Amino acid sequence: MSYIPGTLKQKDFALTLARGLSVLEAFSADRTAMSISEIAVQAGVHRAVARRLVLTLVELDYLENEGRKFQLTRKILNFGREIPALDYTWQKITVDVLSLANRFNESCSVATLEGLDIRFVIRDPIRRMFSAPLYVGDKLPAHCTAAGKVLLAALDKEQLRKRIADLGPLLPRTKHSIVEIEKLEKELQMVRQNSWAAVEDELEEGTIAIAVPLFDSSNTVTAALALGSHKMRRSLAELKQEFLTSMQNAAEQMSNHLADRNH
Repeated sequence: MSYIPGTLKQKDFALTLARGLSVLEAFSADRTAMSISEIAVQAGVHRAVARRLVLTLVELDYLENEGRKFQLTRKILNFGREIPALDYTWQKITVDVLSLANRFNESCSVATLEGLDIRFVIRDPIRRMFSAPLYVGDKLPAHCTAAGKVLLAALDKEQLRKRIADLGPLLPRTKHSIVEIEKLEKELQMVRQNSWAAVEDELEEGTIAIAVPLFDSSNTVTAALALGSHKMRRSLAELKQEFLTSMQNAAEQMSNHLADRNH
């Protein structure tokens, strides 16, 4: 049986399933724990409906609660992390990314854009730059990551503003995070001109990163290759001087692999 998205008849639409998924989608890097009332708002359902859905997801071990707050369990997190690894597109360049990490002895990753977040589709599992470990499938806010800025820069002004209006606001992770839309737009304009992005202390104090775009067969930015480190190890200037050119060369080769997937 083949099915064309957008042609489903109303009688075949499972509304309860859709609402349950909207509850899970309500959680993000900036909303890791919420009350039922907060979940109802984010999922766009009545509080009574949200309560039934949340309790069902707790019973199924997809959510857990501490007091009045609910959060995703390891079960759903592990489930989400496995999905990118199943995509042959990313499998084709995983070896290249990990080889780059070994060569530079720094954390390397590839991420795509989901809403106002980035999701890691490839990530070096050995080296880490943040206080908490990150894995394939994990998400971070795009506006304060180097990969995220590369991906947001691929949007035009209207697309960016609509996305922020629909999914925002942009929340600060540190005092250096850029959350003012006009300031972010100026930053993204520089990213477009340079075709690479850099961040320092924006996601977590002491962290630095640079990122370059990956393109598909239509020359559209489809992902970002990032390299991150800590200021105790290197400076941002050193990352640019020592690694940027090599990353751009590697990204060109990876983009060729991504373009080949449609041929």
